[in-house]
Amino acid sequence: MPALHKYLIPLLLILPISALADYDQRYQDCLDASGMINNASVAGCAEGVSEAAKKEMNRVYQQLFLKLQESAPEDAQQLEEAQKAWLIYRNGQCDLQGKHVGSPMYYTCPMQLNIQRVDELKFLLNNGG
Repeated sequence: MPALHKYLIPLLLILPISALADYDQRYQDCLDASGMINNASVAGCAEGVSEAAKKEMNRVYQQLFLKLQESAPEDAQQLEEAQKAWLIYRNGQCDLQGKHVGSPMYYTCPMQLNIQRVDELKFLLNNGG
């Protein structure tokens, strides 16, 4: 078992970074293709990447929810409640960041949090969810 931990822990630390890197690369490619970085290009690119992350988040959420419904219905209910609370958190947090940091945060904040949530849901799905 200790040998497993030796390899598993570093792998678990790398996995979320690789998913984040993929979305970050999409965002950077979009900015590069726009020709210049301004609020409009940041908003457009962030919205596009955020939508892709949301689609993946919904797909992974549904897989996890169905898996939990079969094995632990009370946990499926807890997941649903946690997701609703997370959506409230995301919207409130990004609204505050937009108001106090600047308007690009209205777009980049949801993108970042959606990507992070995809990783969280994948972790649950792939580790016994």
